[in-house]
Amino acid sequence: MMRRMTGVAFLLSAAACSVVQDGEVGEVADEQTAVAIDDLGVTYIRVDDQGISHVTAWDEKAGYAGLCYAMARDRLFQMDVLRRSAQGRLAEIYGPGEGDSILGQDLLARAQNLPAFAAARYAAAAPRTKRVLQGCAAGVNQYISTAKASSSGLPLEFQALGYEPAPWTPEDSVLAYIYVGVTFDTLTWFTKLERAAVASIAGTDVATTLIKEAPDDVSMFDAQGNLNPISQFLVPPGPAAPSATLVNPPPPTCLDGARRVTEQARRMAPASGRASNAWAVDGHLTSTGKPLLATDPHFPHSTPSAVYVAQLKISGQYNVAGWMVPGFPGFISGHTDRIAWVPTYSLFDSVDLYVETLRGASGGGEEALVNGQWKPVTTRVETIRVKGQADVQRTFRATPHGPVLNDGLDGLESFGTLALKSTAGQPEWKVDGYFEMPAALNWTQFRTAALKQSIGWNFIFADYAGAQGHIGYQNSGLAPQRESPLNALYPVPGTGGHEWTGYATNAELPSVYDPPSHILMTANHRIVPRSYAPQGRPVHLANYWDMPWRAQRIATRLTTATGPITPQDMASIQLDTQTTIGLPLRDSYLAALGRAGLPADDPSAAAAMAALQQWDGSAAASSQGAAVYEMLTLILLRNTVSDVIGPDEYAFFAPNVFLTNQLNGLIDVLANPRAPYFGIVPGVDPGAARDQAVRAALAQADAMLRDALGADVSAWTWGGIHELKYNHPLAGEDERFDIGTFPATGDVETVNIGGWFAKVGILGLPPGDFEAAGGVRGALDQDSLSATRLIWNLAPLDGSLGVMSTGNSGDPRTCNYSNHAEAWRSGQLFPIPFTSAAIP
Repeated sequence: MMRRMTGVAFLLSAAACSVVQDGEVGEVADEQTAVAIDDLGVTYIRVDDQGISHVTAWDEKAGYAGLCYAMARDRLFQMDVLRRSAQGRLAEIYGPGEGDSILGQDLLARAQNLPAFAAARYAAAAPRTKRVLQGCAAGVNQYISTAKASSSGLPLEFQALGYEPAPWTPEDSVLAYIYVGVTFDTLTWFTKLERAAVASIAGTDVATTLIKEAPDDVSMFDAQGNLNPISQFLVPPGPAAPSATLVNPPPPTCLDGARRVTEQARRMAPASGRASNAWAVDGHLTSTGKPLLATDPHFPHSTPSAVYVAQLKISGQYNVAGWMVPGFPGFISGHTDRIAWVPTYSLFDSVDLYVETLRGASGGGEEALVNGQWKPVTTRVETIRVKGQADVQRTFRATPHGPVLNDGLDGLESFGTLALKSTAGQPEWKVDGYFEMPAALNWTQFRTAALKQSIGWNFIFADYAGAQGHIGYQNSGLAPQRESPLNALYPVPGTGGHEWTGYATNAELPSVYDPPSHILMTANHRIVPRSYAPQGRPVHLANYWDMPWRAQRIATRLTTATGPITPQDMASIQLDTQTTIGLPLRDSYLAALGRAGLPADDPSAAAAMAALQQWDGSAAASSQGAAVYEMLTLILLRNTVSDVIGPDEYAFFAPNVFLTNQLNGLIDVLANPRAPYFGIVPGVDPGAARDQAVRAALAQADAMLRDALGADVSAWTWGGIHELKYNHPLAGEDERFDIGTFPATGDVETVNIGGWFAKVGILGLPPGDFEAAGGVRGALDQDSLSATRLIWNLAPLDGSLGVMSTGNSGDPRTCNYSNHAEAWRSGQLFPIPFTSAAIP
């Protein structure tokens, strides 16, 4: 079957590329598989041309059983790996890893005791949630049984690694969603550690500058909770007018003295992908006369994609399509025949680190001092099975604040005993709202449902009632309130004065319906200012917002459209690679080089400067100017930071502080050069020192580019050093899993995200180690991307568009394993059918 639409070159038929399990009940109308699941009855699963499963049932529990059967058929190994990641059981199938890296991940996961949190949250869940997740578990387990009994067997990964998955439980689905929050939150508490380390090395002012917060003057809402005008996002940012540096308080006295995170802890640095774009435009501005919505969730790069797209129809109740996290069947983004919603992560400050004061207890064990009372420290002993070597037994502790990280993460000794308190460990945490959203008919019902889940999300909503429809925004999740502002910045004393006092109420979480601009957008940028107090009391939501740069670009594209906005226009914005800070930074570099002169020992300097001068600001893979700009910026940033805190600390700082916060600090010191940056001391001209730093960075960047791309500057391209490698864990063992390596586009601040976070510290390694770690390409390997791009369009109901980063299946024996990969890279979209008649 061949079909065409604007921007789509071809569509593949799925008819001949599914792995049919022997135990499935045959075909209905040649396209629809009937699956009988335990005593729940039969559900019907129809797989369209693009590998998306459309599930139909007459009972909600049976429907979710069918949905999870389809999910397991497509993603069982990925679901099991995510479960094992949260449980601390990866070494059981992979072995200890190089330098015990995988075992180290397991130990950190075991210390956090996430399965116990999941069990407690499931036990307290609403009856509907339990029923749905019981159905989901039944569906997964039905697939496991069917696959094991079939001639094709379990998915290839299980066969290659020689193990079988354990039965799925309802608690496992809660665990999968908890783990989404953990991957977001880990970067937050690593940043708190790093802020304390930088403050101990170079002082609070330096820590505040190098980990520079998003400015207050570009927030979505004002201090009273009113939506700010969209016009504030149209002011181009740049180094000419940096925001004032807010100097935060110094670390608490319990952190006096040198604080360092050792090499063991550095190896556990989280891979960051905590970003996303989402926006909606109502019918006043669209070609359809009804709302259009865009979602492109940014996750750490994985093969298959980090999200799963499907449709679930419960006859007589609701019909919903959207994306979810493998293992958790809640539609985090979706649409029905009446409403649609798209999310971004809200960057809530959901975790705290407590420096505990301990003593031996009279009856054995330990006690922790909290608010003047000695309280028991609980312990548990766990055995970690390690493939190919002896089991590892470890004792893990928990204080009244939470799990003790030291028991699973070596290298925290200089901080003392650190306990992690997270919202996932609190009884208020829930997921119930996801199973009410699909049945919502209007804004009021959706908003009520959205407030019944606990990870910090920005939900943008649309309904299609009335002439032009309506759009709305609801901030959602558990936002802890504290006794002290220091919790947001550093590890704090566990002895008292820094406890949680409750959470932001639903009335205090920002919300708006029918904005006058007819546009709503979120891109992880600051939602509220520091002075936010909508009900009269100060409310803290987050500290480490992303910069407003992606939001500004989206706003500019939407508000400068020359005609009604089409679905294709929305998709075009998702592909946008124009940098917001690129040209202002470029101009500051050119000005500095004009004053300081080109480096004499750099044979590429003149051609590189010419490439910068001609650059249009786009981080396209084919761009010569982008290669020079990105490399120069990163080397200048590396030099600026490592000169102040030292190269050893930079190796931890670089991947653990969100890169856009680092860039915001660089913009600050370039515009306002001062000690201790650029080697400035009394008697040294600050401007001249800055210009010399830019000059030196250009020489070093050019040398790296020559080594990677050759001496011919005209052949340099951004995609030549910035690559996307499809990273299935078994790709090196079985070529069927290997999709390939390709030039990557975008950077960390473009709408079309091209993030590199986890390995950027490679740029600080000495010669020899630098090359062994992969050099420039190793440092800039893309590890954050849009796992899917979707445009929700309900006018008509079959008008939505989308593409996955890989394919919807994790099984390379099907043509749905990588059938979207080329389309995703080239910016193509496929129709996402919704009505039965439109499903090919």
